[in-house]
Amino acid sequence: MDRTDGDAPLLTRRTVLVLGAGTVLTVAGTGFALRSKSQTHWAPGGTGSFRFAPEGLKPIRVHYVLGSGDLSSATIVVVMHGDERNAVGYRDAWADLIDDQNIAVVVPEFTSSGFRGSRAYHQGGILDPEGMVLPASQWTFSYIEPLFDEVRDRIGGNQATFDIFGHSAGAQFVHRYVELMPTAPIGRAFAANAGWYTMPDPDVAYPYGAGGIPADLFDWQAVYSTDLTVMLGDRDVDDDNLRHDEGSDAQGLTRWERGHTFFESATSHASSLRLPFTWKLHEVPDVAHDNRQMTAHALHLLF
Repeated sequence: MDRTDGDAPLLTRRTVLVLGAGTVLTVAGTGFALRSKSQTHWAPGGTGSFRFAPEGLKPIRVHYVLGSGDLSSATIVVVMHGDERNAVGYRDAWADLIDDQNIAVVVPEFTSSGFRGSRAYHQGGILDPEGMVLPASQWTFSYIEPLFDEVRDRIGGNQATFDIFGHSAGAQFVHRYVELMPTAPIGRAFAANAGWYTMPDPDVAYPYGAGGIPADLFDWQAVYSTDLTVMLGDRDVDDDNLRHDEGSDAQGLTRWERGHTFFESATSHASSLRLPFTWKLHEVPDVAHDNRQMTAHALHLLF
């Protein structure tokens, strides 16, 4: 079940009554507790959605699910949905797995009407329709850190970092987020089964490489110091909904091949610059292009 109204949280495993003046009555079993708006807005086991409108950016909807334990110390995970923009499905994939984990999962929804095509979502919205670089404050990437701050406020926490996971188109977003926003407070990043990549190659034009846009957008030392795991299902070798053009096919003909090309290219590039390299490659056996199975493996890596 998904909530479609307002900013108030939906706690599906409890009954919630809004009494006014920011006070909420939470009924659980035969007892109840009063909660003021100065306290945490969310409780363990909750699921729902809220409207999110960071300053200077268009509003989006964010879907969430909360695990167990003291949420103020929960691991915050931002999950990026796929090309179908099915944020609720991605939220629900985590909901099936985290009942016994102290984790808060949020899935920002970047609709196809509001964020048209690969440029606006998969590529982080750094370019305008004419291919010119926009101010960073207007990038789609710029939703993520304010969302982390919002979630931290709602759970009453003081987390210093968030983790981020994306599958398919979401993995495209995640690896480019690492490349172009490496100073964001990322704990761990997981890019699972991306269709194609931005290679760390200044001789190849963006978005297939790092060329054609200002070189100072890429801080390679910070990029390669990020804890990024490139996840590849070893059966993700079909080309359903896979981009095929000169730039993407130069990376390989399957997601499996392209992921290896990307990781090997980054390894070589870091070595050529004599930079420490902290990325990891994680191959998932017997899994094809399946978000739910990759989510379960990512959760295992997280905990």
